[in-house]
Amino acid sequence: AEILENVRLIHKPVSLQPRGLINKGNWCYINAVSLSWEKIIHLTLVACPPMYHLMKSIPMYSKSQRPCTSTPMIDSFVRLMNEFTNMPVPPKAKQALGDKIVRDIRPGAAFEPTYIYRLLTVIKSSLSEKGRQEDAEEYLGFILNGLHEEMLTLKKLLSPHNEKLSVSNGPEAQTVHEEEEQDEQGEGSEDEWEQVGPRNKSSVTRQADFVQTPITDIFGGHIRSVVYQQSSKESATLQPFFTLQLDIQSDKIRTVQDALESLVARESVQGYTTKTKQEVEISRRVTLEELPPVLVLHLKRFVYEKTGGCQKLIKNIEYPVDLEISKELLSPGVKSKIFKGQRTYRLFAVVYHHGNSATGGHYTTDVFQIGLNGWLRIDDQAVKVINQYQVVKPSAERTAYLLYYRRVDLL
Repeated sequence: AEILENVRLIHKPVSLQPRGLINKGNWCYINAVSLSWEKIIHLTLVACPPMYHLMKSIPMYSKSQRPCTSTPMIDSFVRLMNEFTNMPVPPKAKQALGDKIVRDIRPGAAFEPTYIYRLLTVIKSSLSEKGRQEDAEEYLGFILNGLHEEMLTLKKLLSPHNEKLSVSNGPEAQTVHEEEEQDEQGEGSEDEWEQVGPRNKSSVTRQADFVQTPITDIFGGHIRSVVYQQSSKESATLQPFFTLQLDIQSDKIRTVQDALESLVARESVQGYTTKTKQEVEISRRVTLEELPPVLVLHLKRFVYEKTGGCQKLIKNIEYPVDLEISKELLSPGVKSKIFKGQRTYRLFAVVYHHGNSATGGHYTTDVFQIGLNGWLRIDDQAVKVINQYQVVKPSAERTAYLLYYRRVDLL
């Protein structure tokens, strides 16, 4: 608890020797996320080391030293980090992208992190049903929320009187009706205040209690959801997120930029009634309130249809290596406070889903390796060097599903 309380996030790149993961059975969805938020945690950790440095700052204990633990998830990821050793950085590590890169990459021996898999069976989760095809994004959320919750529990040891320690990986697909029900219940766990924004417009803002941990310091952002109703004050809710959910169903959405613009587009909400059962016209808009150091974009490829159940969207979505979050996507109150470097990101990992079905398929990942100053493609045990064009070019056989970006002011 004291280590985490005093930890300082380190963003300095680390060059680690890549290692593939052995996939026995149907664990590829775990490998893909482990091996890409490995970049966030190990393997390509090179591009985004805060997770690696964080886990390396926590001591690793053996089973005999700590037979009982209240932090099984942290323990397992500390152990995972320690599976990787440093690789010497070649002198030309800062050469321009696109230049000839060193092709001699010698991966370490592939291994099976059974303790990570076992963790899933210990923690009661539908993810623990070995052999069932799973969702890599769901697993990533499970990991980040799990680590975050364990760190919150440790925080309580240092401040036992603070009971308001929880956060979810929002934004949930909450309807306005649900928000109305929450208003009626008068949720005591949320702070509410009146805020005067640009042009002296007043709004009532609600925010769920939110306690920081090193996980939120790396991945945590906030969105502002505003409900507009005629002759009423704007009602705004601040929601935390670990992954930003992007709807890509519309035919108009062909790029990540299109999906981001669609996220913040104002939409009217039909069939909304007041407490007196009168139907009123209202609209809603979401904007980005706070941007995290590591921005994970989730392209929502799996959609539920009443007729055909869960279907996969095969369409190609273009995504850039360098992503600038335009000011138009930001909340009015923060537009002037977030400088260009704090809203400009560079891609360092992509998780792909292979196959046409939502109930089957395979996951792989590409990660940026700093020692190589280039990209690696990891498919379970296989690790090979690829060029940047291969990362962003459209492919019929695999579709990008999770995009990991790192803020350039921290590079």
